[in-house]
Amino acid sequence: MFDKFCHPRLFACVIAMQLSMGASAVFAQANPAPAVDTSVESGTPAEPSSTSLVAELQQRMRDKSVRELRASVNGDYGATLMLADDQVLCYVGLSYQNKLWNVSRFHSLAAAESAYRTASKQSAAMADDEIRRQLLATQQRQYDRAIQDAEARASALSNDLSVIQAQRQRLTETRQASRMEVQAAEVDNRAARTQLEKLRQEIRRIESTLADSGQMPGSQKTRR
Repeated sequence: MFDKFCHPRLFACVIAMQLSMGASAVFAQANPAPAVDTSVESGTPAEPSSTSLVAELQQRMRDKSVRELRASVNGDYGATLMLADDQVLCYVGLSYQNKLWNVSRFHSLAAAESAYRTASKQSAAMADDEIRRQLLATQQRQYDRAIQDAEARASALSNDLSVIQAQRQRLTETRQASRMEVQAAEVDNRAARTQLEKLRQEIRRIESTLADSGQMPGSQKTRR
């Protein structure tokens, strides 16, 4: 009799426990408890980065509902850390030429800080080639200007040299002409001197002859 009495009660208890567990399971599915965000603790974003997060942050920026906590710029690349005004919601964004292209969202400032440091290093690494390219471009412009200045200087010096050489050539030609004129004048001078000497000798000879013959004009005057 005890067995007949206990079995129905035991069976009812088992059914009640199963119903209770089923109800609890249904309640748990309808009202899930907040799960521990292990991604935040590990420093990864609470949600995967997507264009929706980029649009979300851009909208918040337009609404001025976020405040920039940190920012770094490396050439055309940048990283930013922003905090929402209405809740502890952090955004870490990467930008290129001041345009966001990658955004991560965090529910922990510590995790966002860690992600921001990583993003800053990433933007610096991405900017290395760009910075090097800009440096080389600046150096190339500097070299081009230096080449232009050097060419202008060389052209000016070449013109000066041409003027000096032309002037020197003219001076050389003038000196040669002067020397030839001097030489010709010296020849004429020697010829004239020789001619004069011959004429004087002829005069002396004639005077001597006249003196010997008594026909000197001076002698006749004396006799009178």
